[in-house]
Amino acid sequence: MKISLLGGTGSFAEGLVIRWAKAGHEVLIGSRTQEKADVAAAEIGAKAKEQGVEGSIVGLENGEAAKNSEVVVVCLPPEYTKSTLEGISNSFTNQLVISPVVPMKFGKVVSYDPPDVGSAAIEIQNTLPDSVNVVSAYHNIPAKGLANFEKPLEYDVVICGDNDDAKALTAKLTQEMPNLKTIDAGPLEVSAMIEAITPLIINMNKKHKHEFSIKFI
Repeated sequence: MKISLLGGTGSFAEGLVIRWAKAGHEVLIGSRTQEKADVAAAEIGAKAKEQGVEGSIVGLENGEAAKNSEVVVVCLPPEYTKSTLEGISNSFTNQLVISPVVPMKFGKVVSYDPPDVGSAAIEIQNTLPDSVNVVSAYHNIPAKGLANFEKPLEYDVVICGDNDDAKALTAKLTQEMPNLKTIDAGPLEVSAMIEAITPLIINMNKKHKHEFSIKFI
């Protein structure tokens, strides 16, 4: 399966790229320019080889990455997500779009700062064609955890969306990464609650100098 990560040059995307390449998927790293995408693909590809992963990791501009993939993960900064997707909306047809995007405000504490429509995931769904199915996921997995291949990913991944097939595919892709478990929280309307978990975890990490996450028992 072809999976693209838009804005896939950051540390959060890096762990997903390598893990999905290891699972046998063709992974496309999207960036604003082809040059930046090529650099990121080369750097992440080298790290993948250090882990014994020889899978396909290719860099493309964001629009081309989305157009040439079946699954798109939006790893863009929240403040640029809507404008970037509006600019490449004609690259989307019927892809599964996964949103780990969390809009936040940073002050004495980190707080959730959703758009007027209610959540980043809902804004993404409203921005893209109706034929695209958005699933909200991966908000509670730290980038350091994804990039650490020596330590198991002992996390639960809460997902939500309006299309059962899209959620099933998201769960399948997630469970290809060992030890991750998915929990279906319902329709996309729930996404604000899931996104709000991220600033809570960040505040706890800062206070206790510890890497917290979420497990449901």
